[in-house]
Amino acid sequence: MKIGLSMEMTRKLRDTWHAAINYEWYDFLSEHDIVPLSCHGKVPQTDEFDLIILAGGNDMHGIRTWRDNHYPIRDHYEHSLIQQCLLTKTPVVGICRGAHFINYVMGGTYKLMNDPYDNVLVELPKFEVTCHHTIQNDILAPGFEVLQQDKNGIVELAVNKSQRMLGVGWHPERTVNRHTRQYILDLIKDL
Repeated sequence: MKIGLSMEMTRKLRDTWHAAINYEWYDFLSEHDIVPLSCHGKVPQTDEFDLIILAGGNDMHGIRTWRDNHYPIRDHYEHSLIQQCLLTKTPVVGICRGAHFINYVMGGTYKLMNDPYDNVLVELPKFEVTCHHTIQNDILAPGFEVLQQDKNGIVELAVNKSQRMLGVGWHPERTVNRHTRQYILDLIKDL
């Protein structure tokens, strides 16, 4: 499978913006061809990909968190990327920030969490996951169905099968959530 991976933008190196990809993506998707997408330049032809993944990281417009790392160019790029995927019917998976961004682009809303999850073990109906997020989906976009929700009502997994979109609240690429990888890959196969 050829996968386009839209990357986080970070200022941690020499206080300038850099595109970053967590090495754990290569472990998680080792049997697939990963093409990093740096959020700059022209949006690629998404019909050349079997899947587009919007990775986590970065604040979203309208909300500033302790990280203070909003990167408007990423918002614009990923919005265009989602629109292109809708035209080509290319599946899109959002991870953490990516899940919230898909929901927003498709007509849902998000908000700052009262008690952010920073390396928090969250019990879901099928398993436990370690989560890291400061925002949550407030209202799900039309057509999305909740697959996993925690006891606080935080949506951790939602799917829109007709639009071929999946939003994952945790980071399956991280070793701590390795036990969820096959589950996510099975859901992707059904998109």
